[in-house]
Parts: sequence; C-alpha cells; structure tokens
Amino acid sequence: MDTAELEAKVIEFIASKVDNVDASTITTASKFDELGLDSMDTIQLLFDAEDIFGVTFDGEEVKTLRSVGDIIAYISAHPPKGGW
Repeated sequence: MDTAELEAKVIEFIASKVDNVDASTITTASKFDELGLDSMDTIQLLFDAEDIFGVTFDGEEVKTLRSVGDIIAYISAHPPKGGW
C-alpha cells in the first residue's frame, strides 16, 4: 500500500469513528483534539486502529501521536509483519 492509499484509509477510518466529522474535512494536519477527541477517545481510536491496520502502538510512542499524520507516519514505519 502506498502512502496516498494509507492516508485515505486512515482518514476514512478516523471519520467513521468520530461523530459529526466528515472525511473531507480531515487532513494529515488534523489534531485529535480539533476533531473533538479527548485522551480516552484517542486511546480507543488507537486500539481500533491496531485491529484495522495490523499494527501495535508502542506505549511510549503513543504519547507522541497527536494528529492524523502522526498515525499515518507510525503505521508506515511499522507495517504489519505479513505486509498489507
């Protein structure tokens, strides 16, 4: 999966998890708090992303994830072992 495909899938995934936010308004620069997510919502989003994208978010690195672009970069750097 190339970066553009991954970006589109992550944005679509996030839009499906966030109430009252249209995918067309989400960019890689969108921060979780701007999307209306608090820290607990963000943790749940990351748990769900692990299942969907086949990655495991490291506890320490999770603290640095603040935007859609951060999730995309993390998934790109830690692809699933079986590949996409």
